[in-house]
Amino acid sequence: MNLARLRAGEALAGAGAVLLTLMLFLDWAKPEYRIRYAGGGDVSSPLEATAKRVTGTFVNQFAQSGWSALGWFLVAMLLISILGALTLVALTVLERDTPVLPVVAAVITTAWSLLAFVVLLLRLTLFQPGLELGWSDRDVNMLAPSWLGLLGLAAIGAGSWLTLRDDRLDSPLSVPPEVPVRPAPPATA
Repeated sequence: MNLARLRAGEALAGAGAVLLTLMLFLDWAKPEYRIRYAGGGDVSSPLEATAKRVTGTFVNQFAQSGWSALGWFLVAMLLISILGALTLVALTVLERDTPVLPVVAAVITTAWSLLAFVVLLLRLTLFQPGLELGWSDRDVNMLAPSWLGLLGLAAIGAGSWLTLRDDRLDSPLSVPPEVPVRPAPPATA
């Protein structure tokens, strides 16, 4: 195990995986509410504060974490991206003889996380969860952890892509092998 083998790409992918994992446990979506007063009259500040507190408490019970708000298919896509990033980091640290396995992990993780990023971006912007209440997109508020989760997924993709672009010329594995020079075959007339 050699932590010195980690480059910026693997570190970014690993950090993105940790960030996305942590964000999945926080609330991603909750209903958006507006307090409207009948009759258009003025309401005293204590009454308004109480109404906001009671309404907020009621609405917060419908908030959903990333695990439940996204649906099983998108959660599976995110878990595969997280596992791909962690596999990339582990293979880079543990692999001694050849960089083939980390490169394969980087290729698969880059492609998969790009696909997952597009699906998650569409889910957060166009097809927001209805929170099992049958509500429309405008009635659901996507919270900061959802956007931080998207950022973590982007970090996974960018980190694994940077890993593919990074060539280590100073590594002992990058030194070309010594090939003995042979004499040319005799010329035939």
